[in-house]
Amino acid sequence: MHASDAVAVTAHDRRRRFWPANALLTLGAWLVVSPLVLGTLQVTAGVVVVVSSGVALIILSVWLRRGRNPVPPLLVALAFGGWLLLAPSLWEFADGWDAWPLVPIPPSEIVEPTRAMVARAEWNSILAGLLALALAGSVLAAGRRRKGRPARSGRAHRQQVQGPNGRR
Repeated sequence: MHASDAVAVTAHDRRRRFWPANALLTLGAWLVVSPLVLGTLQVTAGVVVVVSSGVALIILSVWLRRGRNPVPPLLVALAFGGWLLLAPSLWEFADGWDAWPLVPIPPSEIVEPTRAMVARAEWNSILAGLLALALAGSVLAAGRRRKGRPARSGRAHRQQVQGPNGRR
């Protein structure tokens, strides 16, 4: 193995180690800008939920990238995924008000376009919650499976591959 091979392996390992953090960062950034992109700014409860959850996922991605133990930020990401999945059930409209009394929508504006806007906000939150749950859950499950295997040093790995007398 040459020095350049070691550098390539190290870079590959670093990318593989940081992909969950990059995925959380991307999901968090999407949640922060999604009310603007999807045109759901009038669904104030939805905006508060997705933007605050997006900021939290961005912070979790930094924690995941810099921390030594990936389990705590991934468990918190699981919790935020569950919250994003369940939060739309709290956004029910009743007589022109969001579930949280933040900003009333006049009853004259509760027509089909408003329902479509609410549906976009709900599906955005539900899909982001499912993605966060799938991402954090799969990384935690993969880490749990890997814990059962002992780490191999270079010499132990070569002996296992080549055999004790150096032959394959």
